[in-house]
Amino acid sequence: MLGDAATTLIDRLADELSRSVVIDDPAVQVLYASAHYGDADETRVAAVLNRGAEPRIRGYVLSQGVLTWTRAGIIPASEELGMHARVCVPVRWEGRLLALLMVMDADGSLTTGELGRITEVADRLALPLLDLARTADAAHEDDRRVLDLVGDDPAARSRAAAALAATGRAPRPGAVAAVVAVPGAGEDGEHARIALRTALSGRRPDDPCGWLTAVTGSTAVLLADPPAAGAEDLPGRVHRVVDRVAELAHGRFRCVAGIGGSVAAPELLTGSVAQARTACAAAELGLRPPVARWSELGALGPLLAVPPDHLTEETLPAEVHRLRAADPDGRLVATVRAYLDEAGNGPAAAARLHIHRTSLYYRLDRVARLTGLDVSDGATRLALHLGLTALDVIGARAHLRQSEHGTA
Repeated sequence: MLGDAATTLIDRLADELSRSVVIDDPAVQVLYASAHYGDADETRVAAVLNRGAEPRIRGYVLSQGVLTWTRAGIIPASEELGMHARVCVPVRWEGRLLALLMVMDADGSLTTGELGRITEVADRLALPLLDLARTADAAHEDDRRVLDLVGDDPAARSRAAAALAATGRAPRPGAVAAVVAVPGAGEDGEHARIALRTALSGRRPDDPCGWLTAVTGSTAVLLADPPAAGAEDLPGRVHRVVDRVAELAHGRFRCVAGIGGSVAAPELLTGSVAQARTACAAAELGLRPPVARWSELGALGPLLAVPPDHLTEETLPAEVHRLRAADPDGRLVATVRAYLDEAGNGPAAAARLHIHRTSLYYRLDRVARLTGLDVSDGATRLALHLGLTALDVIGARAHLRQSEHGTA
């Protein structure tokens, strides 16, 4: 809660300007709102009544880049959101963003002098808000403990486990790790971090399964106890987090997640986190859905663990090179892939390709004639299937690099 000094400054400013004023934390959660002056829009009224704006509203504000502002700026109106334009002034202390001071300005009539007064009040609010920020920092102490618990240092893991056990929050046997990430956050890194924290804090009050969380950069680590009988499964809960981050992103970035396997003891959670990170990478590359599970990766798991400079087209099995060289239009590759994916089941492969079985066997015979490859041979099948899966990884990584450089 804001102290009297801060609320008095805000109320006086609102009275001087005869405009509604609100102070939000960096996550665009209302800390304090002045009285109304007849200029409130649907968004402000709902935020005050509900003690917080909807995720899509907060995402819209964050998408304007307010987290990086160093002086007053305008948040444009949005007819779709029922939101009038407002002036936003960052409240900072030694460069750190503490809050956002908002003043309604639907018609753009604020004068230069009034803008100067708003900025002056924002400067004076920094010191009263500093203690609030420090309190928030202390609330994230579990972040360090969670990261230590799944880190590489055995001594740090032991200390973290003991500290969490002392507060009754140590994960139980059977716990599962998940990783939620915003790939390539770049200049949206702070926006992504806030979106992750907000999404993780928004689980339902009646959720019977506790979890520990830590946000580092644009990645969150979740440690979840085994679900109680009748509770929502972990993938469903992680899906909710991903969906909420997407709301808060307002189209600026996307979110993916990976889920590792359960472990016999909390000290083994570091392995589950590694699995979750790999599953997250599969989702990021588009090789699996936005929420991917390690247990469903199959051969992708070990392939994704191979560094990009070691997994290249040059390192693919010779069988794959022979097949691709004989198939300029990709039809034979697609046929072999379908046949292998269906474990050599001809009718199922034909159905997947939407062709007659006769056409399937004709193509497989053509593969044998052009390449000398026998798809009924176990070693040949393994080389082709693994090599084609590796080719998927290589292609997805290349596409992601192009997208990040704007050349896709």
